[in-house]
Amino acid sequence: MEKTSVDNLVKSSWKVDTAHTKLGFSARHMVISEVEGQFKEFDVKVDAGEDFTDSEIEVTIKTASIETGNSDRDNHLKSPDFFDAVNHPEMKFVSSSIEKTGDEDFKLKGDLIIRSISKPIVLDVTYGGKIKDPWGNERAGFQVEGKLNRFDYDLKWNNLMETGGAVVGKIIKLKCYIELIKAE
Repeated sequence: MEKTSVDNLVKSSWKVDTAHTKLGFSARHMVISEVEGQFKEFDVKVDAGEDFTDSEIEVTIKTASIETGNSDRDNHLKSPDFFDAVNHPEMKFVSSSIEKTGDEDFKLKGDLIIRSISKPIVLDVTYGGKIKDPWGNERAGFQVEGKLNRFDYDLKWNNLMETGGAVVGKIIKLKCYIELIKAE
């Protein structure tokens, strides 16, 4: 994308405000409903120009920090049937490009690495804007959504119901709310 501003030539570092960020997901359960969850331990690093179109983004997530509201399910998700958190303690997203598609909308492309398997992914990003908080910090907010096929990452555990439907759906929906603070 062509640079339209001198400000975009100088990048600033941004750090995640973990207290105001949620890395969430949902999966179909028994064909009829969705189960939601989130990861509680993560880091987000962003280097970006003024309008974020030239952002370099890296997200690292601790797989053992998964939380769905049910400890038995969480332990199963941490097991070798799914994330295998002992052998694959982290998953990672590394951006390759970001394209502005509207006033507040972007397409974010990058590689998602789960269980040492790297696959390209495209995410929809909605920019919430920038503000100065009461303590003088510059903050920016984003909503990020996307989908992935969990089988692509060797997260293939499944049982079939007697009706033939899967207990856990293949498609995982991502929905994240991210608040960043500009580094000093």
